[in-house]
Amino acid sequence: MNLSFGYASEIGPRPRNEDFGGFVTPPAATAALKGWLAALADGVSGGSHGREAAESTVRNLLADYYATPETWEVTHALDTVIQSLNRWLSGQVASRREPGGMACTLSALVLRGRRWALAHVGDTRIYRLRGEHLEQLTQDHTWEQPGMEHVLKRAVGLDTYLQVDYAEGDLAAGDVFLIVCDGVWQPLGQVELHRLLRLYDDADACARNLVAEALRQGGGDNASALVVRVADLGEDADQTEFLSRRHLPLPGRLAPGSRLDGYVIDEVLHDSRETLLYRAHAADSRQPCVLKTLQPRLEGDTELADRLLMEEWLGKRVQSHYFPEILPAPERNFLYFAMSWHDGQTLQARLDHGRHFAVQEVVSLGIRILKGLGALHRLDVAHRDVKPANLHLGEDGKLRVLDLGVAHCLAYPPACPRGNAEENPGTPSYMAPELFFGEGDKNGADLYATGVTLYHLLTRKYPYGEIEAFQHPRFGAPVPPTRYRPEIPGWLESALLKACARLPEARFETAEEFLLALERGEASRLARPRPTPLAARDPVRFWQTVALLAVVFNLLFLYLLLAG
Repeated sequence: MNLSFGYASEIGPRPRNEDFGGFVTPPAATAALKGWLAALADGVSGGSHGREAAESTVRNLLADYYATPETWEVTHALDTVIQSLNRWLSGQVASRREPGGMACTLSALVLRGRRWALAHVGDTRIYRLRGEHLEQLTQDHTWEQPGMEHVLKRAVGLDTYLQVDYAEGDLAAGDVFLIVCDGVWQPLGQVELHRLLRLYDDADACARNLVAEALRQGGGDNASALVVRVADLGEDADQTEFLSRRHLPLPGRLAPGSRLDGYVIDEVLHDSRETLLYRAHAADSRQPCVLKTLQPRLEGDTELADRLLMEEWLGKRVQSHYFPEILPAPERNFLYFAMSWHDGQTLQARLDHGRHFAVQEVVSLGIRILKGLGALHRLDVAHRDVKPANLHLGEDGKLRVLDLGVAHCLAYPPACPRGNAEENPGTPSYMAPELFFGEGDKNGADLYATGVTLYHLLTRKYPYGEIEAFQHPRFGAPVPPTRYRPEIPGWLESALLKACARLPEARFETAEEFLLALERGEASRLARPRPTPLAARDPVRFWQTVALLAVVFNLLFLYLLLAG
């Protein structure tokens, strides 16, 4: 992407300049994931600390945005940083002895890949010039009553609760974005803004002349303008890397002793419909590892190739001992990736070998599963296929969550195929009821699957019975696990029934809430979920039953009348 920035700010007739703006031009690798960020803030003049509020807000936003996880969406990252800045400003006002408010407006713009995103609060504005059309992308947060048009309804630091406007759209080569304070847009108006933006090709000259013209036309406030010109979208470095690697050939089916780049194959670990897993070791260091690739018959399937690349991309960014480590690979000539090897078995393999899990073991496993999922969910990643076959218990005693192949992450590199072809992938018996109807929260579905997993480890049954892929199940009330294991304590049964409840609102909201229930045990005092009434569980069947009973009652009443 080829961008140019221009920024100018003048004090005007005011005693001090309470505006502050800035922008970041990050390295190419960072820009591919987080984009270019520009922001402008205008200190609220009613407070004595407007300049401090504006400068600290912009400086910290420009720094902290790039410290957010790469797996977060742009708007999520912006909102998290802005909300924390709002709390900090609000706290400063309360903790300082000197009087005066500490608040500012804020308009921020992120250009990433072939998309733009903005965050806005207050009466600074963001415009976009595309071709001959100038469009205002933000809305002023001021009161509409006569005489109060300049009084802000929202500003960073004005209140402990802050509502921020967000918007997104597609980029085009030649787009020009303008961020201005009210000291510029008010005296100039949209027609003059349009003329000046088209008059100057240089972003810096454009910003300087916008400010100078605003003051020349009688602007009575600080004047600041930030101009961003998109000369060329180009190709994302991350996109180029992914698109080139997706066409690498598959290595084919490998036998023990075969070599693959810098690795030697030891054995086939898993042979599924789509993927192959090999235990291997590095030829030079003898370091054991696992190689994951696609079945040879899937050569040329770019959708599955994208999914494999996405799994590697996510694995590199999940820095937690609850997940295998993605290993740096040598120059690859084939489509695969390497991850750390750990001795042990999956929980499903232990069940298949006749292992019976004690209650305390299952509670301990549940705590570790939820800690791993909590780490994943904090990165805005949903696993979407939690089950015993994807949970590995190592000889070192650590539990690891496997297989991010169908994980969901909205921040996967822009313009790169996401590899998530299936709307709701997963194993039917572990899928939340709402997923069968194309609904539901993905993180919440992970928690449901965790509940079913713990239920299955204890009972070898499923709360709603086993569900096959071809079925369209109807969910009634879950079977209490004490029917199969009477020694299960009441608090654990209540936790499992809550986790596996039919309705999402009856379940745990976060991994941390579920984790706390397991850690506190009997002290958690969870109430046993009430059975869902038939009217809510299956309204069609309920009203059919009511109608049938009404017909039977009327026929009986008619018979009695005729007989009498």
